[in-house]
Amino acid sequence: MARLFSFGAVIYLLIYAFEAAIRWGLFSVGMDNAILARDALIMVPLAILFVAQCFRLRVHPAFWVFAVIIALHGLIATLVFRTTIPAIYGAKMLVNVLFGFIAARQLLQPGRSILALFALVWLVCVVGVGLEKFVYSFPWTGLSTHVGGITVPMSVNWDIDSGIEKRAAGFMRSSISAAMLIPVLGLILACRQSNWMIRFLVLAITVGTVFLTTQKGSVLAIAGVSVALLVPMAWRWTMLTWECIGFTMLVIMMPIFTAGLLIAESGGVFSLSSFAMRITDTWPDAWRWINDNQLFPFGVGLGGIGGAQRFFAEDFMNPSDNLYVFLYGTFGVLGLVYLGWAIAQMLLLPRELRSAGTTAAAVLTFNIGYGVALSMLEDQVSALFIGASVGLLWQMRQFALARPWSDPFVGAGMRVPVPIVFGRPTKSGAMVELT
Repeated sequence: MARLFSFGAVIYLLIYAFEAAIRWGLFSVGMDNAILARDALIMVPLAILFVAQCFRLRVHPAFWVFAVIIALHGLIATLVFRTTIPAIYGAKMLVNVLFGFIAARQLLQPGRSILALFALVWLVCVVGVGLEKFVYSFPWTGLSTHVGGITVPMSVNWDIDSGIEKRAAGFMRSSISAAMLIPVLGLILACRQSNWMIRFLVLAITVGTVFLTTQKGSVLAIAGVSVALLVPMAWRWTMLTWECIGFTMLVIMMPIFTAGLLIAESGGVFSLSSFAMRITDTWPDAWRWINDNQLFPFGVGLGGIGGAQRFFAEDFMNPSDNLYVFLYGTFGVLGLVYLGWAIAQMLLLPRELRSAGTTAAAVLTFNIGYGVALSMLEDQVSALFIGASVGLLWQMRQFALARPWSDPFVGAGMRVPVPIVFGRPTKSGAMVELT
Protein backbone atom coordinates (compact mmCIF):
# COMPACT_ATOMS: atom_id res chain seq x y z
CA MET A 1 0.00 0.00 0.00
CA ALA A 2 2.86 2.37 0.81
CA ARG A 3 4.28 1.74 -2.66
CA LEU A 4 0.96 2.73 -4.21
CA PHE A 5 1.10 6.04 -2.33
CA SER A 6 4.74 6.54 -3.36
CA PHE A 7 3.84 5.92 -7.00
CA GLY A 8 0.90 8.33 -6.87
CA ALA A 9 2.95 11.04 -5.14
CA VAL A 10 5.89 10.79 -7.55
CA ILE A 11 3.77 10.92 -10.72
CA TYR A 12 1.70 13.75 -9.26
CA LEU A 13 4.86 15.77 -8.55
CA LEU A 14 6.21 15.07 -12.04
CA ILE A 15 2.99 16.39 -13.57
CA TYR A 16 3.22 19.48 -11.37
CA ALA A 17 6.89 20.02 -12.28
CA PHE A 18 6.11 19.95 -16.02
CA GLU A 19 2.52 21.18 -15.91
CA ALA A 20 2.91 24.04 -18.37
CA ALA A 21 4.45 21.79 -21.00
CA ILE A 22 1.85 19.08 -20.39
CA ARG A 23 -1.06 21.54 -20.59
CA TRP A 24 0.41 22.98 -23.80
CA GLY A 25 0.54 19.49 -25.31
CA LEU A 26 -3.05 18.75 -24.27
CA PHE A 27 -4.16 22.13 -25.59
CA SER A 28 -2.53 21.36 -28.94
CA VAL A 29 -4.72 18.28 -29.40
CA GLY A 30 -7.90 19.74 -27.87
CA MET A 31 -7.79 17.64 -24.69
CA ASP A 32 -7.55 20.39 -22.06
CA ASN A 33 -9.77 18.56 -19.56
CA ALA A 34 -7.46 15.52 -19.52
CA ILE A 35 -5.31 17.31 -16.94
CA LEU A 36 -8.04 16.50 -14.39
CA ALA A 37 -6.98 12.84 -14.59
CA ARG A 38 -4.05 13.63 -12.29
CA ASP A 39 -6.48 13.89 -9.38
CA ALA A 40 -6.91 10.12 -9.59
CA LEU A 41 -3.30 9.79 -8.42
CA ILE A 42 -4.39 11.25 -5.10
CA MET A 43 -7.94 9.99 -4.73
CA VAL A 44 -7.54 6.37 -5.87
CA PRO A 45 -4.81 5.40 -3.33
CA LEU A 46 -6.80 7.11 -0.55
CA ALA A 47 -9.98 5.27 -1.56
CA ILE A 48 -8.23 1.90 -1.73
CA LEU A 49 -6.59 2.40 1.69
CA PHE A 50 -9.88 3.54 3.25
CA VAL A 51 -11.82 0.56 1.89
CA ALA A 52 -9.08 -1.87 2.96
CA GLN A 53 -9.04 -0.45 6.48
CA CYS A 54 -12.85 -0.54 6.63
CA PHE A 55 -12.76 -4.27 5.90
CA ARG A 56 -10.20 -4.65 8.69
CA LEU A 57 -12.36 -2.52 11.03
CA ARG A 58 -9.37 -0.29 11.73
CA VAL A 59 -9.62 3.00 9.85
CA HIS A 60 -6.89 5.56 10.45
CA PRO A 61 -8.25 8.52 12.47
CA ALA A 62 -7.01 10.96 9.81
CA PHE A 63 -9.83 9.78 7.54
CA TRP A 64 -12.51 10.49 10.15
CA VAL A 65 -11.07 13.89 11.12
CA PHE A 66 -10.85 14.89 7.47
CA ALA A 67 -14.43 13.73 6.86
CA VAL A 68 -15.75 15.74 9.83
CA ILE A 69 -13.90 18.90 8.73
CA ILE A 70 -15.15 18.58 5.16
CA ALA A 71 -18.71 17.86 6.27
CA LEU A 72 -18.87 20.74 8.76
CA HIS A 73 -17.32 23.45 6.61
CA GLY A 74 -18.88 22.11 3.42
CA LEU A 75 -22.29 22.43 5.07
CA ILE A 76 -21.49 26.04 6.04
CA ALA A 77 -20.59 26.90 2.44
CA THR A 78 -23.74 25.20 1.15
CA LEU A 79 -25.92 27.16 3.58
CA VAL A 80 -24.22 30.46 2.73
CA PHE A 81 -24.16 30.15 -1.07
CA ARG A 82 -27.08 27.76 -1.68
CA THR A 83 -24.89 25.57 -3.89
CA THR A 84 -22.57 22.63 -3.30
CA ILE A 85 -19.96 23.80 -5.84
CA PRO A 86 -17.73 25.62 -3.29
CA ALA A 87 -17.75 22.62 -0.97
CA ILE A 88 -16.89 20.19 -3.77
CA TYR A 89 -14.04 22.38 -4.99
CA GLY A 90 -12.76 22.89 -1.45
CA ALA A 91 -12.82 19.16 -0.71
CA LYS A 92 -10.89 18.44 -3.91
CA MET A 93 -8.29 21.00 -2.91
CA LEU A 94 -7.85 19.83 0.68
CA VAL A 95 -7.72 16.10 -0.13
CA ASN A 96 -4.03 16.69 -0.92
CA VAL A 97 -3.48 17.51 2.76
CA LEU A 98 -4.92 14.12 3.75
CA PHE A 99 -2.83 12.30 1.15
CA GLY A 100 0.33 14.06 2.32
CA PHE A 101 -0.50 13.36 5.98
CA ILE A 102 -0.65 9.61 5.29
CA ALA A 103 2.24 9.47 2.80
CA ALA A 104 4.47 11.66 4.99
CA ARG A 105 7.46 9.30 5.16
CA GLN A 106 7.28 8.52 1.44
CA LEU A 107 7.42 12.25 0.63
CA LEU A 108 9.82 13.62 3.24
CA GLN A 109 12.04 10.60 3.93
CA PRO A 110 12.11 8.84 0.56
CA GLY A 111 14.34 5.92 -0.29
CA ARG A 112 17.43 6.32 -2.43
CA SER A 113 15.72 5.81 -5.79
CA ILE A 114 12.95 8.34 -5.14
CA LEU A 115 15.44 10.74 -3.57
CA ALA A 116 17.55 10.52 -6.74
CA LEU A 117 14.42 11.24 -8.80
CA PHE A 118 13.63 14.25 -6.59
CA ALA A 119 17.18 15.48 -7.15
CA LEU A 120 16.80 15.14 -10.92
CA VAL A 121 13.44 16.96 -10.91
CA TRP A 122 14.93 19.71 -8.75
CA LEU A 123 17.87 20.11 -11.15
CA VAL A 124 15.66 20.16 -14.27
CA CYS A 125 13.38 22.75 -12.65
CA VAL A 126 16.35 24.93 -11.75
CA VAL A 127 17.63 24.74 -15.33
CA GLY A 128 14.15 25.44 -16.70
CA VAL A 129 13.79 28.62 -14.65
CA GLY A 130 17.24 29.76 -15.80
CA LEU A 131 16.41 29.10 -19.45
CA GLU A 132 13.18 31.07 -19.30
CA LYS A 133 14.79 33.90 -17.36
CA PHE A 134 17.82 34.49 -19.56
CA VAL A 135 17.52 32.55 -22.83
CA TYR A 136 13.99 32.51 -24.29
CA SER A 137 10.30 32.27 -23.49
CA PHE A 138 8.73 28.86 -23.80
CA PRO A 139 5.92 28.47 -26.38
CA TRP A 140 3.23 28.08 -23.70
CA THR A 141 3.93 31.46 -22.07
CA GLY A 142 0.78 33.57 -21.92
CA LEU A 143 -1.57 30.86 -23.23
CA SER A 144 -4.79 29.78 -21.49
CA THR A 145 -6.82 26.58 -21.52
CA HIS A 146 -10.41 25.77 -20.61
CA VAL A 147 -10.64 23.16 -17.88
CA GLY A 148 -13.89 22.21 -16.21
CA GLY A 149 -15.72 25.05 -17.93
CA ILE A 150 -13.44 27.83 -16.70
CA THR A 151 -10.47 29.64 -18.25
CA VAL A 152 -7.16 28.63 -16.66
CA PRO A 153 -3.84 30.38 -17.49
CA MET A 154 -1.27 27.85 -18.65
CA SER A 155 1.73 30.04 -17.91
CA VAL A 156 0.99 33.58 -16.79
CA ASN A 157 2.63 36.27 -18.91
CA TRP A 158 2.48 38.84 -16.05
CA ASP A 159 3.26 42.49 -16.68
CA ILE A 160 7.04 42.32 -16.89
CA ASP A 161 8.36 39.86 -19.44
CA SER A 162 12.01 40.75 -19.98
CA GLY A 163 15.22 41.49 -18.09
CA ILE A 164 16.09 40.64 -14.50
CA GLU A 165 12.55 41.43 -13.37
CA LYS A 166 10.98 38.83 -15.64
CA ARG A 167 8.88 36.32 -13.69
CA ALA A 168 10.31 32.92 -14.62
CA ALA A 169 8.50 29.61 -14.14
CA GLY A 170 10.47 27.20 -16.33
CA PHE A 171 8.40 24.14 -17.17
CA MET A 172 5.87 24.82 -14.44
CA ARG A 173 2.53 26.56 -14.70
CA SER A 174 3.61 29.82 -13.05
CA SER A 175 6.41 31.44 -11.09
CA ILE A 176 4.37 30.75 -7.96
CA SER A 177 4.54 27.03 -8.71
CA ALA A 178 8.30 27.19 -9.26
CA ALA A 179 8.73 29.12 -6.01
CA MET A 180 6.81 26.36 -4.24
CA LEU A 181 8.22 23.11 -5.61
CA ILE A 182 11.90 24.04 -5.96
CA PRO A 183 12.31 25.10 -2.30
CA VAL A 184 10.52 22.01 -0.96
CA LEU A 185 12.63 19.63 -3.02
CA GLY A 186 15.73 21.65 -2.13
CA LEU A 187 14.97 21.30 1.59
CA ILE A 188 14.43 17.53 1.28
CA LEU A 189 17.75 17.17 -0.55
CA ALA A 190 19.67 19.49 1.78
CA CYS A 191 18.49 17.70 4.92
CA ARG A 192 19.92 14.44 3.55
CA GLN A 193 23.40 15.80 2.91
CA SER A 194 26.16 14.85 5.34
CA ASN A 195 28.64 17.27 3.76
CA TRP A 196 28.13 20.88 4.89
CA MET A 197 29.44 22.32 1.61
CA ILE A 198 27.07 20.22 -0.50
CA ARG A 199 24.16 21.22 1.73
CA PHE A 200 25.17 24.86 1.40
CA LEU A 201 25.43 24.52 -2.38
CA VAL A 202 21.96 22.96 -2.69
CA LEU A 203 20.41 25.65 -0.52
CA ALA A 204 22.29 28.48 -2.27
CA ILE A 205 21.15 27.29 -5.70
CA THR A 206 17.61 26.93 -4.38
CA VAL A 207 17.53 30.46 -2.95
CA GLY A 208 19.08 31.87 -6.14
CA THR A 209 16.58 30.11 -8.37
CA VAL A 210 13.63 31.26 -6.29
CA PHE A 211 15.02 34.80 -6.58
CA LEU A 212 14.78 34.44 -10.36
CA THR A 213 11.05 33.71 -10.04
CA THR A 214 10.69 37.16 -8.36
CA GLN A 215 8.43 35.62 -5.69
CA LYS A 216 9.63 37.69 -2.73
CA GLY A 217 7.59 35.85 -0.11
CA SER A 218 9.17 32.55 -1.10
CA VAL A 219 12.66 34.08 -1.25
CA LEU A 220 12.42 35.41 2.30
CA ALA A 221 10.95 32.16 3.62
CA ILE A 222 13.48 29.82 2.01
CA ALA A 223 16.39 32.12 2.91
CA GLY A 224 15.38 32.07 6.57
CA VAL A 225 14.93 28.30 6.66
CA SER A 226 18.22 27.78 4.79
CA VAL A 227 20.13 29.74 7.43
CA ALA A 228 18.62 27.51 10.12
CA LEU A 229 19.77 24.38 8.27
CA LEU A 230 23.34 25.64 8.04
CA VAL A 231 23.90 26.35 11.74
CA PRO A 232 25.26 23.62 14.07
CA MET A 233 22.75 20.88 14.77
CA ALA A 234 22.52 21.82 18.45
CA TRP A 235 20.94 25.15 17.45
CA ARG A 236 19.04 24.00 14.36
CA TRP A 237 15.76 22.88 15.94
CA THR A 238 15.56 25.93 18.20
CA MET A 239 16.12 28.26 15.27
CA LEU A 240 13.51 26.50 13.12
CA THR A 241 11.05 26.65 16.01
CA TRP A 242 11.44 30.39 16.52
CA GLU A 243 11.27 30.99 12.77
CA CYS A 244 8.03 28.99 12.60
CA ILE A 245 6.55 31.01 15.47
CA GLY A 246 7.73 34.28 13.95
CA PHE A 247 6.34 33.44 10.51
CA THR A 248 3.03 32.44 12.08
CA MET A 249 2.78 35.79 13.86
CA LEU A 250 3.51 37.58 10.58
CA VAL A 251 0.92 35.50 8.73
CA ILE A 252 -1.74 36.56 11.22
CA MET A 253 -0.70 40.16 11.85
CA MET A 254 0.08 41.34 8.32
CA PRO A 255 -3.49 41.34 6.93
CA ILE A 256 -4.88 42.72 10.21
CA PHE A 257 -2.50 45.46 11.35
CA THR A 258 -1.76 46.81 7.88
CA ALA A 259 -5.43 47.63 7.26
CA GLY A 260 -5.83 51.25 6.21
CA LEU A 261 -2.20 51.79 5.25
CA LEU A 262 -1.54 53.48 1.91
CA ILE A 263 1.55 52.31 0.01
CA ALA A 264 2.47 53.25 -3.53
CA GLU A 265 2.06 50.35 -5.97
CA SER A 266 5.01 51.12 -8.23
CA GLY A 267 8.67 50.36 -8.72
CA GLY A 268 8.72 46.92 -10.39
CA VAL A 269 8.51 43.41 -9.00
CA PHE A 270 11.49 43.81 -6.65
CA SER A 271 9.86 46.74 -4.86
CA LEU A 272 7.06 46.64 -2.29
CA SER A 273 4.48 46.87 -5.07
CA SER A 274 3.06 43.37 -4.63
CA PHE A 275 2.76 43.79 -0.86
CA ALA A 276 1.26 47.23 -1.44
CA MET A 277 -1.39 45.67 -3.66
CA ARG A 278 -2.23 43.19 -0.92
CA ILE A 279 -2.40 45.88 1.76
CA THR A 280 -4.50 48.34 -0.23
CA ASP A 281 -6.67 46.01 -2.32
CA THR A 282 -6.45 42.23 -1.90
CA TRP A 283 -6.71 41.86 1.86
CA PRO A 284 -9.37 44.58 2.39
CA ASP A 285 -11.46 43.06 -0.42
CA ALA A 286 -11.11 39.62 1.17
CA TRP A 287 -12.19 40.89 4.58
CA ARG A 288 -15.21 42.61 3.01
CA TRP A 289 -16.19 39.43 1.20
CA ILE A 290 -15.88 37.40 4.39
CA ASN A 291 -17.79 39.97 6.45
CA ASP A 292 -20.63 40.12 3.91
CA ASN A 293 -20.99 36.36 3.50
CA GLN A 294 -19.77 34.62 6.63
CA LEU A 295 -21.79 32.56 9.07
CA PHE A 296 -19.93 33.62 12.21
CA PRO A 297 -17.89 32.03 13.75
CA PHE A 298 -17.46 29.53 10.88
CA GLY A 299 -16.42 31.94 8.11
CA VAL A 300 -17.89 31.57 4.64
CA GLY A 301 -17.26 27.83 4.47
CA LEU A 302 -15.27 25.37 2.44
CA GLY A 303 -14.32 26.78 -0.97
CA GLY A 304 -15.99 30.10 -0.14
CA ILE A 305 -12.97 32.21 -1.01
CA GLY A 306 -10.17 31.94 -3.54
CA GLY A 307 -10.13 29.88 -6.72
CA ALA A 308 -13.54 28.33 -6.08
CA GLN A 309 -15.15 31.72 -6.66
CA ARG A 310 -14.55 31.27 -10.37
CA PHE A 311 -17.40 28.77 -10.30
CA PHE A 312 -20.02 30.70 -8.34
CA ALA A 313 -18.86 34.33 -8.05
CA GLU A 314 -16.70 35.05 -11.07
CA ASP A 315 -17.19 38.80 -10.75
CA PHE A 316 -15.52 38.67 -7.33
CA MET A 317 -12.64 36.19 -7.34
CA ASN A 318 -10.37 37.04 -4.41
CA PRO A 319 -7.11 35.06 -4.03
CA SER A 320 -6.75 36.26 -0.39
CA ASP A 321 -2.95 35.99 -0.81
CA ASN A 322 -2.39 35.15 2.84
CA LEU A 323 -2.65 31.85 4.67
CA TYR A 324 -4.51 33.27 7.68
CA VAL A 325 -7.05 35.15 5.56
CA PHE A 326 -7.70 31.95 3.64
CA LEU A 327 -7.98 29.89 6.83
CA TYR A 328 -10.36 32.35 8.48
CA GLY A 329 -12.45 32.73 5.34
CA THR A 330 -12.73 28.96 4.91
CA PHE A 331 -12.91 27.74 8.51
CA GLY A 332 -13.67 30.83 10.57
CA VAL A 333 -12.33 30.82 14.12
CA LEU A 334 -11.57 27.10 13.79
CA GLY A 335 -8.90 28.05 11.24
CA LEU A 336 -6.78 29.27 14.14
CA VAL A 337 -7.37 25.98 15.94
CA TYR A 338 -6.21 23.98 12.91
CA LEU A 339 -3.14 26.18 12.43
CA GLY A 340 -2.27 26.01 16.12
CA TRP A 341 -2.61 22.22 16.15
CA ALA A 342 -0.28 21.90 13.17
CA ILE A 343 2.41 24.03 14.80
CA ALA A 344 1.96 22.19 18.10
CA GLN A 345 3.08 18.95 16.41
CA MET A 346 6.44 20.60 15.86
CA LEU A 347 6.70 22.24 19.28
CA LEU A 348 5.74 19.08 21.19
CA LEU A 349 8.01 16.65 19.36
CA PRO A 350 10.18 14.79 21.92
CA ARG A 351 13.79 15.92 22.02
CA GLU A 352 15.18 12.54 20.99
CA LEU A 353 13.21 12.64 17.72
CA ARG A 354 13.89 16.23 16.72
CA SER A 355 16.89 15.50 14.51
CA ALA A 356 14.77 12.99 12.58
CA GLY A 357 12.01 15.60 12.23
CA THR A 358 14.21 18.35 10.82
CA THR A 359 12.99 17.95 7.24
CA ALA A 360 9.34 18.10 8.30
CA ALA A 361 9.99 21.14 10.51
CA ALA A 362 11.86 22.92 7.71
CA VAL A 363 9.13 22.24 5.12
CA LEU A 364 6.37 23.34 7.51
CA THR A 365 8.25 26.52 8.45
CA PHE A 366 8.86 27.40 4.80
CA ASN A 367 5.19 26.95 3.90
CA ILE A 368 4.05 29.13 6.77
CA GLY A 369 6.64 31.76 5.87
CA TYR A 370 5.51 31.84 2.25
CA GLY A 371 1.95 31.99 3.58
CA VAL A 372 2.47 35.63 4.51
CA ALA A 373 2.01 36.49 0.83
CA LEU A 374 0.10 33.49 -0.53
CA SER A 375 -2.87 31.31 0.44
CA MET A 376 -0.74 28.17 0.45
CA LEU A 377 -3.50 25.57 0.74
CA GLU A 378 -4.75 26.56 -2.71
CA ASP A 379 -1.54 25.22 -4.24
CA GLN A 380 -1.66 21.46 -4.83
CA VAL A 381 1.96 20.78 -3.89
CA SER A 382 1.91 23.12 -0.92
CA ALA A 383 -1.20 21.38 0.44
CA LEU A 384 0.51 18.04 -0.16
CA PHE A 385 3.67 18.97 1.75
CA ILE A 386 1.89 20.83 4.53
CA GLY A 387 -0.01 17.61 5.13
CA ALA A 388 3.23 15.60 4.88
CA SER A 389 5.18 17.78 7.30
CA VAL A 390 2.41 17.81 9.92
CA GLY A 391 1.75 14.11 9.31
CA LEU A 392 5.37 13.09 9.86
CA LEU A 393 5.66 15.12 13.07
CA TRP A 394 2.36 13.65 14.34
CA GLN A 395 3.40 10.10 13.44
CA MET A 396 6.69 10.56 15.25
CA ARG A 397 4.87 11.72 18.38
CA GLN A 398 2.65 8.63 18.17
CA PHE A 399 5.80 6.53 17.88
CA ALA A 400 7.26 8.18 20.99
CA LEU A 401 4.01 7.52 22.87
CA ALA A 402 3.96 3.86 21.71
CA ARG A 403 0.68 4.24 19.85
CA PRO A 404 -0.23 2.13 16.78
CA TRP A 405 -1.04 5.07 14.54
CA SER A 406 2.66 5.84 14.05
CA ASP A 407 2.16 3.75 10.91
CA PRO A 408 -0.80 5.08 8.85
CA PHE A 409 -0.93 1.81 6.89
CA VAL A 410 -1.44 -0.29 10.04
CA GLY A 411 -3.72 -3.28 9.58
CA ALA A 412 -6.37 -5.00 11.67
CA GLY A 413 -5.70 -6.49 15.06
CA MET A 414 -2.48 -4.59 15.77
CA ARG A 415 -2.45 -3.29 19.32
CA VAL A 416 1.17 -2.16 19.40
CA PRO A 417 3.16 -0.10 16.90
CA VAL A 418 4.55 -2.01 13.95
CA PRO A 419 8.29 -1.55 13.35
CA ILE A 420 8.87 1.71 11.49
CA VAL A 421 11.92 3.59 10.35
CA PHE A 422 12.55 7.31 10.59
CA GLY A 423 15.52 8.94 8.94
CA ARG A 424 17.74 10.72 11.46
CA PRO A 425 20.79 12.83 10.60
CA THR A 426 23.92 12.30 12.69
CA LYS A 427 25.92 15.24 14.01
CA SER A 428 27.51 15.56 10.58
CA GLY A 429 24.11 15.43 8.88
CA ALA A 430 24.29 11.86 7.54
CA MET A 431 21.09 9.83 7.70
CA VAL A 432 20.83 6.76 9.92
CA GLU A 433 17.87 4.56 10.72
CA LEU A 434 15.84 5.14 13.87
CA THR A 435 13.56 2.19 14.73
